[in-house]
Amino acid sequence: MIFESWLQQLSHFNLVTLFVFFLAENAILLFLSIMLGKIIEYENTKLNKTDRKWIFSTLMCNTFITLLGYELYLFEILKIDFTPSLLSVLADMLLLIFIMDFFMFCFHYLVHYLKWFYPIHQLHHTHVETSVYSLFVLHPIETFGFGIIWLFSITIFHLNFISIIIYLILNLLYGIFGHLKTDIFPGFWSKNPFTKWISTTKFHADHHKNEAHNFGFYFTIWDKIFKTIF
Repeated sequence: MIFESWLQQLSHFNLVTLFVFFLAENAILLFLSIMLGKIIEYENTKLNKTDRKWIFSTLMCNTFITLLGYELYLFEILKIDFTPSLLSVLADMLLLIFIMDFFMFCFHYLVHYLKWFYPIHQLHHTHVETSVYSLFVLHPIETFGFGIIWLFSITIFHLNFISIIIYLILNLLYGIFGHLKTDIFPGFWSKNPFTKWISTTKFHADHHKNEAHNFGFYFTIWDKIFKTIF
């Protein structure tokens, strides 16, 4: 497989070179995220000077997480399936989305209700009116927390590389859409029996305005189960 061969080729480089490579990769994703935000709502995509250091620290933290994930792969702690079937791609993708959403809901709930953790998370909530930049305004401890959840999830399950890539794309898009001011989801979304379980831009925007509710990321189901939905 081309992707497997490419990962093996990277093993010939030292840690510094790998870090620079992964830094460039994450920087490109950051740039594309901001560009998408500008396309959707240009006037709302304005960078606050005080947020620059936090966006940069999130970029660095995400790079460390990527490098750690690659090292786990090299040491065969993190195992990836490079010969998936169509069924396994679909099954792994749904499993990953479901598991990650539950773990992140739990983590998000805890950062709000643990007295020692909330001051850390409060940095993110300095953005009451959100934009694409809000996605990257996180304390390093929180960024690493989400990173550990991600690495733990893909390590305990033997997932295929296509599902992992699709999930990463969807996760980034949902992070962007969840922090926009413009709700890109149609009005019927929260009322339709098939789509009301999937969160919207408004769902997360309401969390930034009322922090005691709406802790979920992709689905509303956990908030409905634990009665934290707004």
